[in-house]
Amino acid sequence: MDRDELATRYIEAWDKQDVSAIMKLMHAQGSYYDGFWCETCSGNDLAKYFADSFDIDTYWYQIDSKRITTPNGLIIQYKAFDQNDVEGLSPIYNGAEVITVSDGLIMTISDFYCDPARADLIEIASIVERQHGNSHVAKLGLSARTSARIKRRMTELADKTSVYLDPSLTVTQLADQVGCSVMHLFHVLEEEKETTFALFVTECRVRHATTILTDYGNPEIDIQLVAEQSGFASIEEFNAAFVTTFGINADEYAQRFVV
Repeated sequence: MDRDELATRYIEAWDKQDVSAIMKLMHAQGSYYDGFWCETCSGNDLAKYFADSFDIDTYWYQIDSKRITTPNGLIIQYKAFDQNDVEGLSPIYNGAEVITVSDGLIMTISDFYCDPARADLIEIASIVERQHGNSHVAKLGLSARTSARIKRRMTELADKTSVYLDPSLTVTQLADQVGCSVMHLFHVLEEEKETTFALFVTECRVRHATTILTDYGNPEIDIQLVAEQSGFASIEEFNAAFVTTFGINADEYAQRFVV
């Protein structure tokens, strides 16, 4: 398969968000580099990375029919449009993908959210392999963009809903609410927030409890009731959470900080 046909099939597969078709075009050692997030993904995680990107992609793409040929592949330029802009009147951003080819398959794809001149693109193509090697590796196929979305959604749930206040909440249920896999949720919690599911939920409940105490403004408030309203199964669990978070139990917190 020559490089033009390879590029055409890749574009068609990307338009259809067909991960399986894209992977059939990738070399066994192939990798994808995201120039905006400065991260790369390869190996077994690559299919998950593509699927993850498609899950949150809100754009459609208009491909420039003119391709730039390089010594090891070619360059595809495109414009990204919001899905509501069906006529393609206002591009959100311009981009370019530098593709290198080996044994009739795609070895590297480097995606840049920019609109460089032709000469600059050719220069970029000449250093692609070094960029792939030195960039941050996306673990578990999880892109930085999706990691940020997961953390933002977790914060929204804490601020706007009572999902964390359900005493029977499980990690699977939380992942469903966030809109991600359990594996990705664990990765964000443990690797990026440096906490666990149990500790994160407990902290959310404690923060909610302090809001209740502050709203009531009464240091003599029924602590048992606050514990129940904050999703704790027992007063003992409630006080233990306060001690872990603030170094004092709930009664002491109320006496000290609630006026």
